[in-house]
Order: sequence, then structure tokens, then C-alpha cells
Amino acid sequence: MTIDLNDLFPQVKDLDDKSIFALFRAIKSHFDPATFDYIKFRQSVSALIQMSMDESVSYKSAFATASTMGLTKEKLLKSANRYFSVLEDERESFATALLQQKKVKIEGRKSEVSNLGLQIEKHKQKIQELEREIEIFQKRIDNVDQDVDLATQKIEGTKTKFLDVYNVLSQEIKKDIDTINLHL
Repeated sequence: MTIDLNDLFPQVKDLDDKSIFALFRAIKSHFDPATFDYIKFRQSVSALIQMSMDESVSYKSAFATASTMGLTKEKLLKSANRYFSVLEDERESFATALLQQKKVKIEGRKSEVSNLGLQIEKHKQKIQELEREIEIFQKRIDNVDQDVDLATQKIEGTKTKFLDVYNVLSQEIKKDIDTINLHL
């Protein structure tokens, strides 16, 4: 006898398929087909209800049949509680996984945004520092141009002064040479 959990729990039909699959898988992993337990009991009750039997009569009738196979109320409740515990364990696992996902996808992203913000601030400071350096270098270039103009003027002035003295002295000496040649 195959047990379809979708038929046993039709209330989940329109809910999230992934969640249904995960929880049904957990239930099936703890199901023993050789034992008459809560799942088989629920299947019997469901079959009786589908035959338009009253709920109370369905439960009593299914239990009467199962008790002939050794099922007691305590065993039935213990079995139902075991499946309930299986669902609780899955809920705990899900909560742990959910926290991990939050940590990775939310907190991790927030941390990434914070780090990127810090990097942006560092880059802005570097840009400001580079702009200050550019301004200093531009002023230096401007000063160098002025320095070159001043140096050029100074050199030209020195050249002119030198040549003035040179011309005067060389003319005096040439004049003396001519005078010496003329008189001696």
C-alpha cells in the first residue's frame, strides 16, 4: 500500500511546494511501512471519511481495526508525537538555515556596503590629496615660468653688461694698439 502524503494532508495543497516537499520528505524518512503507526492510522481515517462516515465514527472504526494489529492509544499518540518531533526538528533546521542565509545575504551585504562606503571615502580623500598636489604642481609650473623669465632677463642683463664692458675695453686696447703702431 503506497501512502501519498498529499492525500493525507490536503490542507497544504496550495502552500509552498518546496516547503511541502521538504517536510513530507522528513516525514517519509521516519515512516516504517512494516508498522501500523500514525500515518497508516490517518490514512485509514481519511479513507473512512471519504466514504461519508462521521469523523468520530471514522476515528473509532480505524482504531478498532488497528488495535487488532497491536496498536494501542499510547502507541498511536507516541507515533504521532514522533512525527510532530520530526516536523519540529525540521523547523529548527530551517530556522538555523534561515539565520545563516540572513547572515550571508543580508548582514554580509550590509557589511559589503559599509566596506564599499569606506573605500569610497578613502578614494575621495585620495582625489582631494591629488587635487591639492596638482594645484601645488601648477603653482610650481607657474613660478617656474616666472623664474625662467626672470633668469632669462638676468642672464640677458648680465650678457649686455659684460658685452658693454668688453666692447669698451676691447676698443680701448685696439685703440692703444693702433696708437702704438702709429707712434712707434
